[in-house]
Parts: sequence; structure tokens; C-alpha cells
Amino acid sequence: MPALNAAILTPYLPNFLRKNFQRNSPCFIFRLPFDIHLDAIFLYLCVEDIICLRRVNKAFFLLTHEPIIWKRFLPYVKSPIPPLRPTFRYTLQSTDYEIEQLVTRAISLQDNWCSPRPIITSSAVLTTHYRVLEMKLLPGGKYLVASVKDAYSYRFFIIIYHLDHPKGYQALARAPTHTKAFDLQAKYCEFDGEQGIMIAYIRRMFQSGGPINVDPSDYSSTTEIDPAHPMTGELICFHVKLKSLDTLADPEIKPGSTQYKYIASNEPPPFSEVVSLASHVEMKDISIFEMNGLPYISVVQQPDRIVVIDLTKKTISTLLCHNHEDFSDLPHTIKATRVLPGQSNMLVVRCVQVVPKDREDTMQVTLVELFDLPDVPGRLIRAHPTDRYIRTDYCSTVHISDYGIPNSDLPLPPGPPPPISIFFQTLQPTGVIHHVLWPDIMTVPATSTHPAYTKYYYPLQFVCFQTQHISAPLATHVLPGARRALMYTVLPGDRKDAPAMISLRRYVNPEYQHQTYPIPREDRTAHILRKKWPSVPPKIYASFPLDPDSQQLYQNGGLAAIAWDEGIGRVCLAPVHGEQIQILDFAHMVHPDARFARWLRNQTIAMQGC
Repeated sequence: MPALNAAILTPYLPNFLRKNFQRNSPCFIFRLPFDIHLDAIFLYLCVEDIICLRRVNKAFFLLTHEPIIWKRFLPYVKSPIPPLRPTFRYTLQSTDYEIEQLVTRAISLQDNWCSPRPIITSSAVLTTHYRVLEMKLLPGGKYLVASVKDAYSYRFFIIIYHLDHPKGYQALARAPTHTKAFDLQAKYCEFDGEQGIMIAYIRRMFQSGGPINVDPSDYSSTTEIDPAHPMTGELICFHVKLKSLDTLADPEIKPGSTQYKYIASNEPPPFSEVVSLASHVEMKDISIFEMNGLPYISVVQQPDRIVVIDLTKKTISTLLCHNHEDFSDLPHTIKATRVLPGQSNMLVVRCVQVVPKDREDTMQVTLVELFDLPDVPGRLIRAHPTDRYIRTDYCSTVHISDYGIPNSDLPLPPGPPPPISIFFQTLQPTGVIHHVLWPDIMTVPATSTHPAYTKYYYPLQFVCFQTQHISAPLATHVLPGARRALMYTVLPGDRKDAPAMISLRRYVNPEYQHQTYPIPREDRTAHILRKKWPSVPPKIYASFPLDPDSQQLYQNGGLAAIAWDEGIGRVCLAPVHGEQIQILDFAHMVHPDARFARWLRNQTIAMQGC
């Protein structure tokens, strides 16, 4: 979205607001031109000032709800920023609160998250009418993508839910998957010039001659399997236009009404297939990313290959990770990957089982490596890492937070992007080890067509150990975040796809840095708040108090799926028993229903000149 100023914005404002700012106004402050307020005065106001100004009179109440004011705060909020709606209108619509809500929820979340006793600020239940298998929550917490099945495990679907609709939770779109969708991933992504949601998953099927009485969807998605017959995996990728979802989520139209059905029937199908890839080799760890403004997808083919697909050109490149020279004859297993498109690298975590000469038992070596992305379509590239960091922890699972440099049309503030967090779930002892990969800055030399410039990148020399948490006898599962991670504990040895959840815990990144780290810390919130951003609490781990019914639901029945958005502090949980999703928020927010009603009421009062 291009940058807006008040001169461009003014024609889109309603007359009942503009008429308060006249040269002959009895109040002298209203004699100032409208653009002076927005482009000169409001630039020096923080969030608390805006809220105080909102209480002065009706004109400032309406004016301080303008999205352009709150958009200026967004780059300074320590949270991932979702793309703004492509049909965003700077008018008095109920959905214009989205930007303000992102800012205020981020501030409220940080206050609660760093509190010695964090709380659940709100809890609600979404009735799905299906059994939920996997979920993915998009940044901003507005859209939830879920893999579901019916009660008889006969029909499988992908469903997109709208969680912030003024009239309650809404299911907007559905697409059949025919079998269970494994490793579901979703990300805001532009494709063919249209902003939308890119959705990818893997489905399994038996090769020809497979058993009739066995369903591939019944096999586990988290543990190694030994199927009764060879299977084929198929990577499926869809794109859903945000414009279509925005039309279906119009707050002015009542869901289920005749008008809603008419609009929905005349809309083109929201799901459009982008690419599919079949493989006899096990596939896992899907990653969707954008590089140079174009969408890509990568997937791991165990044990040592990574396939990268250009979704625009439909070309495939394969990266074969070369074994470490000290363990060249031992198998290397890829545990996790994260593409770093800004530096054309891929962050890969691999594990090697080693038998030292002075020991009888095995030892695990964990390799954290950077590889160059393959840039030759249609070829298998055998590559050595360009950088490497080695650990000797015995880890079962590795989780990496999302790429830190945002792909946004908002102006970037001065200072480095957020770090990348790497969480190692360890077995000996049972617990979690947290490392952080800090960004560095480099100068790109000038060329014949471009001047020199600086950019941030992530070198492994600034990997820094943060904490080690021993949770024995319980095992800990991690939902990663750059600065805020959510964790839940399960019983030891519980390896089911739907383990019994014992507790839900917050984790605050202490953000330790090497003494040689060259970039000084900067408090970005000084640009938006009077008060200082809450510091790291003494106890970085703390449990959330679940109500007794929820505690019993997840302990006795099990947790089927969970999704987390660290930007607004929202987690979605689906129990094994029941066709529902529980939505927990850790930040205070204005409920859409109350917000919409109050806005319309004040708009009516202003139009009547009261």
C-alpha cells in the first residue's frame, strides 16, 4: 500500500467530520487545516496522547480513529505485521479498526506477557461441526486455516475461518483434500499480482496394489512409520485471494442471508491450485516464502534433500546437503529448515549419530548450517555449507521461528529486525534449549546500475545461547516465536498425535547477546509510548491458569491440534473429543460487536449534528 498523507486522505472523509475543521470555527484549534493535524501535530503524539485526545470531543473522537494515524505506529511495534487488506478503504467502516487493534493489542500483550503472573484475558469456543486435525493461524490472528474431517473419517477438508468478524466467528471457504492433510502450512503471499493466503500440505496414498482395509490417513504425522505397503506423498499448494475473503467477510452483510448467498454464489472459487509434487520419498517440513517479490515453496525429502519450487515459473531445484567431512560415512538427518530469502540462504539443522572411540553408547551431533539456495532450475545441486555451528545435545525435535526481516509495504524503522529463535527439544535430559540467531549489517557495494546500500543478514557467528529448561519428568513441546514462544507439557513417553496436555506455559526470550555483537540495543517503543516497554521478568517461564473444564478436556481427551500467533498473543486449541476450537487471547481487545455498534452510534450522532 502506498504511503498516504492527509491531503490524499481528505477527499475520502465524510462531510460531517470535515465540517468541524473550518477557518471560521469558533474553536481556534479547528481553524488549522486538516492536514496540519495529521501530518504535523499527530506526528509528535504517542499512543497515550491519541487516546487522551479522543476524549476531548466528538470531532477528535472520530478523527483519532483514522487508520492513517495508527499506521505510523505499526513499524515500531515489536510484532510481526500482517499485510493490510488489498481493499482497505480509508472511510468510516467497522473494519478500519484493524490497524489500531494491531497496535493496542501488541502493547497489551507485552504488558501481560512480561507480568509475573500472566493471565488469559479472554476465552471463546468456535463450533466447527468437524474434527480438527491440524491448524495454522495467520499473523494478526484474523484468519485460521484448519485441516478437518467428518465424524466418520470419510471426508477431509481445508477450511478458512474468520476470527475477528463483527458478527462472530465465520467459516468463509472450504476445499476438499480427499485424505488427511499432513504438515499444514499457510502464509500471506502475493501470487499473480493478487495478495492472498498460500496454503500447502502433504497427503499420503498407497502405491498401486495397496491394502484396501488400511487408510494412509490413520498413520502418525509426527513419528516414524513402517507402513504395510509403500506409500506416495503428494505436496499440494493452493492460493486463496484476500479480495475474495474480504468480500465474504463484509461486516455490512449478514452471514447466511439472501444477499450473502447471492454474493457467495457469484464469486469465483476462492481456492486455486498452484502446484503439486508427488514423491515416493518421505516429504516433510514445508516452508512458504517470498524472494525478490515472487513466491516459493520448499520441502524436505528425507534424509538429505531439499526441494525448492518457484511457484511462478513452476520450476524445481533440488539441494543435496553434503555430509560433514568428519562424519562423511554416517547418515545425516534434516530436523528443521528456514529459508532466509534476503540473503539467498537456507538455515538447516541436521543431526548425526556418532559413536566416539572412548564410549560404547552413541552421541548425537547437531549441525546448524547455512546453505546457498539452489539457483539452477531442474538440477540437483550438491552443496557444502557456507557457515556452520555445532552442538552435541541429543535433541528429538527442532523448531525455528519465522524469518525476521518483514516483507511489508510499511516503512521500516531504524534498527535491526527481530532475531531468529531456534528451540531444541532434548531427550537427555528432557527439556528445551533455546538459541538466538542475531542479525548483522553489511554494505552491498555499488554496481553500474545500483548505488551502494546496507542490509541486514543473519550470520551464524552471532548464534547465542539463551536458556536451558529441564522439564523432566514431563516433556515440553514448543510453538516457536522470535520473542514470545508458547510451550505445553505432556506426559513422558506420550508420542501420540494427540497427547494429553498437562499445562500451557509462556516463555519470554531474555535476548542475551555476545559481547562482540556490533549493533547496540534500541528501544523502538520510545517512539510510540510514554512508558518504557516492560522488561524481561525474573521468571521467563510461567503457566497460564486454565479453567478446570478446559484442563480436564485436554488432560483426559488429548490435544488434537494447536496454533499460535506471537504478534497478538492468540492461541487456538482443538481437543480430540468434540467438534470445536477453543480460542485463548493473552491481550485485551475491543470486541468487534461492541466496537461496530459504538462506531455506528457515534456516526449517527455526528451526522445529526448533536
